Amino acid sequence: MRSITALLLGATITLTCLITACSSGGSSTSGSNTATGSSTGSPASAASTCDPDGPTSTDSAVAAAQAALKQAVTPSTTWDGPTSGPKAQQRGATVVFIPQLSSNAGDLGVENGFKEAAAAIGWNVKVIDGAGTTANNLAALEQAIALKPAGIVLSSFDPTAAAADFAKAESGGIPIVGNHTGTEPGPRSGVSGLFTNVTSDPATIAKIAAACAIVASGGKAGVTIVGCGTEVEICQTKEDAMVNEIKSCSGCTVLAHEIYAFENASQREGSISAADYQKYGSRFTYMLSINDIYYDAAIPALRALGVGPSGPPLMIAAGDGSPTAFDRIREGEYQIATVAELNEHGWQLADELNRAMAGQQPTNFVTYPHLVTKANVDLEGGKNNTYEPDNGYREHYKQIWGVS
Repeated sequence: MRSITALLLGATITLTCLITACSSGGSSTSGSNTATGSSTGSPASAASTCDPDGPTSTDSAVAAAQAALKQAVTPSTTWDGPTSGPKAQQRGATVVFIPQLSSNAGDLGVENGFKEAAAAIGWNVKVIDGAGTTANNLAALEQAIALKPAGIVLSSFDPTAAAADFAKAESGGIPIVGNHTGTEPGPRSGVSGLFTNVTSDPATIAKIAAACAIVASGGKAGVTIVGCGTEVEICQTKEDAMVNEIKSCSGCTVLAHEIYAFENASQREGSISAADYQKYGSRFTYMLSINDIYYDAAIPALRALGVGPSGPPLMIAAGDGSPTAFDRIREGEYQIATVAELNEHGWQLADELNRAMAGQQPTNFVTYPHLVTKANVDLEGGKNNTYEPDNGYREHYKQIWGVS
């Protein structure tokens, strides 16, 4: 690993892994259309919207990206989820919810939805913070199993690392339902003890985020991609999908793929994004990330280098929909889009857990990702900085459970 040093506001910041490729502990660049070398000068302007409502592009890659975005930005007004299932099970029982990191907006939104749904069913919810690392996640899961609850819900866990604990819970008769726990939505074969994984398809989420950069740039995006790699399976799935989508666009370039531990985002992303800006110059027009949290650290560092709210680079997140991201998108400051998580997923988690308690099969219901842009940021709950589809999901689930 080699390091370079940059001067930022008179302070010396060590910037790691910008010259050679690194493993999951650092940053890496890869791919046939990945840029190498350096560039000087301020980046050229970047388009601040990827709404696909204009004429279909004659560029095949841009046209395909437009098509991918159309459903993602369209309001959801029709319920397409389950319409039957077991009545409320084990009312008065205690269930445990474990977020990978309680301060992460994506985990928190789902947690809030689950608490609402659990209250409707009549469960008591105990939350144990996973504290952001695999070791802490597993310790929280072991603590939950020791409590012998009626069920456990996990958010953003690595099912491979937790396989032994899943098996332990299963042997103790404790069903486990996951959110963002694995690379695919629905039941995961080969992972004993995980009833099902509730999420929009991670690869589709990432494809939509990358498609936003392709459409906004007219097929000329120069992007960096940041995530946590193999630390959590869903990170790698999203990152690979974003890389592949950008590579499908012949005029687009993956400038850098930065990989490091998720819990270090607030400490590392500022210096990394500043170094990318200084290294790639006019080619650096968009930043892609697995969720919004990276931009909380990147923006102050880029602002210090003279990057204004309209960029470039401009930012697109493949996940979360944090209140801060909603504000940035609404005000046109640095971030132009995010794929929002759903309180609805919290209700689906409760429904799936209820089915597990009743000895029934999971639903296989998968929600389509929703892309928040400036054009739709105040729709479907957006004025409250959250995404609430207008499909009446709460009443549909209550009807299934036989509760009011």
